Amino acid sequence: MKGAFLVSASRSGSTMMSTILREHPDVLSLSELMTTQGSRALLPGAISGETFWQQLATPTTLMRHLANPDSAPREFLYHTVSDGRFDPYRCPPILAVTLPHLFDHPDAAFDRLAQTVPQFPTQPRPDHYRALIETLGAQMQRRYWVERSGGTLLATAALAKAFPQAKFAVILRDARDVTLSMQNYKPARFLVWFWKRARRLGIDVFDPGTQIGSARWIALIERITAPLLPIQRILNTPPAIEDTAACCSALMTSGIRQFQNLPEARRLVVHYENVVAQPHAELARLATFLDLPKNDAWFAFGVGIPRAFPPRHLSLPTDQQDRLSALTADVRKLSAST
Repeated sequence: MKGAFLVSASRSGSTMMSTILREHPDVLSLSELMTTQGSRALLPGAISGETFWQQLATPTTLMRHLANPDSAPREFLYHTVSDGRFDPYRCPPILAVTLPHLFDHPDAAFDRLAQTVPQFPTQPRPDHYRALIETLGAQMQRRYWVERSGGTLLATAALAKAFPQAKFAVILRDARDVTLSMQNYKPARFLVWFWKRARRLGIDVFDPGTQIGSARWIALIERITAPLLPIQRILNTPPAIEDTAACCSALMTSGIRQFQNLPEARRLVVHYENVVAQPHAELARLATFLDLPKNDAWFAFGVGIPRAFPPRHLSLPTDQQDRLSALTADVRKLSAST
């Protein structure tokens, strides 16, 4: 299967693009497969199929707080499943978002995978993901896959190394609006909290060498400290706009620079504001880049999805607009030039 990652800084319109792609009859649109694996997503080393399945099927303490109907209501669909047999606040990570977006009966799909995935040979995680994607693609008779997880822009380099044949489309949005959305989005609040405290120790968790999802030490710290952290209090407390803007800027800057290092043939830049203003042109660009077969019905559906709303930062008082603009000036300049 040909494949691609739709990466973003979070709260940038990637869910909208994933919704559009999901309607293409040839596309396996995978939502939040990587993000729900958290700090274990791309750890180095070979693991058995059974261990990989346990990772897909067993939520960590942290993910139970982040991937549930209260924290991520739009992306999290399992609580809407009428015949779901799992507690939506403790359900398997792959059932939280990925499978309900693909199947009318996600529990049945989960049971099929429970019979198949543990039989995978011992191999690195990227090979397990490829085998999983091929399995889902065969079940749904899809020839192309696109994985979309919020915040994976920061993991561009790691994903590009793990999936050397995959293409990358990045969706960028005005950092002022991303900052405001992150401030109100509970999983992003935890990211800001963790990033700020790691930075105090001189650690950049957005750096490709010490990155969330690829670094064993982060996974170890999560396993040890998560049961002791006041996670719910962190999620319920909006971070200061200065901290959120700084985190957003650091994430976008690191991710964009990683993205710029990809070969030109592997990357496409999509700006959210352009998608809303010119959906025909932008969707055509994306379809061409992904080598998707022409489908008029899908294209007609896709161009009708984007909706124009006033930028969120314009609702702020003038002095707060000016402050937010100043805090995000550098990363907005970098984003505009990408």
